[in-house]
Amino acid sequence: MDGSVTRRRLLRRGGVGLAGAVALAGCTEEIGEELPPSDEEPLSERVPELPVTERTDVLEEGILAFEGVDVPDPEAFEEELEEHGLVIESVEEELEVLTVEYVEQGRRDAGVLDNLGPIAGAYASLLEAGFEGEAAEITVLDPDSTTFGAAEIETPIAEGYNRDDLTAREYGELVAGTIETRRLSPDVEPQPNE
Repeated sequence: MDGSVTRRRLLRRGGVGLAGAVALAGCTEEIGEELPPSDEEPLSERVPELPVTERTDVLEEGILAFEGVDVPDPEAFEEELEEHGLVIESVEEELEVLTVEYVEQGRRDAGVLDNLGPIAGAYASLLEAGFEGEAAEITVLDPDSTTFGAAEIETPIAEGYNRDDLTAREYGELVAGTIETRRLSPDVEPQPNE
């Protein structure tokens, strides 16, 4: 035998598959009967309305909010972001790096991207005004000041946006690619059956 598939072998294999499908046909019906229907929360209530906002739209909007805004120094950078609604913990210059710590408020309608866009836009405006630095290092804090995320904006990327080599959407996507988050799972201890 040469190992090639013949019609007879194919039918034999198909017969095994068909027999298996027939054998399992009753099982799915039984499983479905074990699970009660979910009338409390219809699926349609959990599906978002379309169109869904894409992450690039969120970033672009935040970046464009700072287009033409004068941000002459790190103090103005911090003030502008606070006026935009961010809760800034600190802004400092360390070894040619602008470090930014902000508190993520945990609102359901906003997230890290909603805050990262304005930070990227304000950083581009700061560079446009003559700030010299290698990068902006962003630390994301929980309301209890626990670090749970970080991102970085490299100066050449922000300058590329300022020169119109990158669109706000492209600039935002490059910045978003640096996001790192870490959430610790809650301490859950097994409870004995009572």
